[in-house]
Order: sequence, then C-alpha cells, then structure tokens
Amino acid sequence: MKSFSLRPYIALLITVGLAACGGKATYDVSGTITGLSNSGLVLANGSDTLSVPAGATTFTFANKIDYGASYNIVVQTPPAHMNCTVSGGSDTAGHYVSIQAIVNCQQNTYTVGGTITGLTVDGLVLSNGSNSSPLTVSKNPGADPLAFTMPTAVADGTSFGISVTTSPAGLVCSVLTDPATGLSTGVGIMGSAAVTSVKIACNPAS
Repeated sequence: MKSFSLRPYIALLITVGLAACGGKATYDVSGTITGLSNSGLVLANGSDTLSVPAGATTFTFANKIDYGASYNIVVQTPPAHMNCTVSGGSDTAGHYVSIQAIVNCQQNTYTVGGTITGLTVDGLVLSNGSNSSPLTVSKNPGADPLAFTMPTAVADGTSFGISVTTSPAGLVCSVLTDPATGLSTGVGIMGSAAVTSVKIACNPAS
C-alpha cells in the first residue's frame, strides 16, 4: 500500500490516541474562497467571527475547536455588491482530518429594462451588446407604453448599452436620450438596483 493512502488512518489513530490519554485533538476551522473581489466579507462560526479582505483565497478562524465539537460556518456580512454562499461549512470536528469549507462569492446582478412607445407591429429586436441574448418584443394592443426587460441580468458595476437591432416593418425605433442629461437612456453602469428607465420610441417610417 502506498504511503499517501495511510495518512488519513494515521491522523485518525493520533486523534483516538489523544482521546485515550485524556487529551483532545483540536482542529483549525478553515477553508477556501473563490471570487472575492470586494471588501466587507465577515464569516462567523458561532460567536467566533472573521473579517476577510478582498482578494483572499483562503481563511482560518483564530479559534480552533475540539474533537467532537460542532461547527457551522456562515456568512455574517456579505461583501459590498456581492453575494457569498458556504458549502461544506457545517459538521462535527473529528469526522474528517481537516475542516475545509468552500466560500463562493459572486457579483450581484440586476435586470435592465424600460418602456416602448408606438409599437404597433411585431418584430422589434433589442440587444444589450454582448451582455445578453437579444429580446424580441411583440406589440400589445392597449399597452402603450409597453414595458420590457432584457433576458439576462447585468453584474453590479458592469456597463450596459441597450440598442435597437431590428425595427419592425414600417416602423423606425430608437433609444431616446434623457432631456435632463442629454445622454442615452439605454447606456449606463449597473448599480445596486434594477434599471427600468430605458425609453424606446417607435414611429412610422417615412
């Protein structure tokens, strides 16, 4: 038998030996982190808390736990503009040689949408650059303006740019500018809430 296959058994024998001698084995409460690009993450294991800096790929709580003690690693405070989940973070120490939870963090995402006026014919196609699949909008008699939402959410802090890919037959559709700013209502940087202010107008082709 190869030596590496004996390591878990050796660790188990050491644990059992310590317990037989009246001592207790202790374990680090630790794990790995993926995708943490923002600051503010705080993990907790009961009353023990740990602040984790942006960019960290591993974590270890200051306090070890004894053999037989339970642990439950949770996200006490998520990082700014992100959502984090924990897997493998709850068990009883001693079932495994080490405690290795996995914390996965992802940027929050929100939808982009707005309203369309003058859509009297089917076939309007909108796009958001390379950020999502195109959206085909059909007319809805009696609904003017007509609300729309792009099919793919956009990550917080990421730019978006809604444009008209195809106008319906007999119409010319375009994204309007905001009269207060002079900027296109379809272009911006995603914040911490859904965008519903994109305005598109369709008019008869001349």
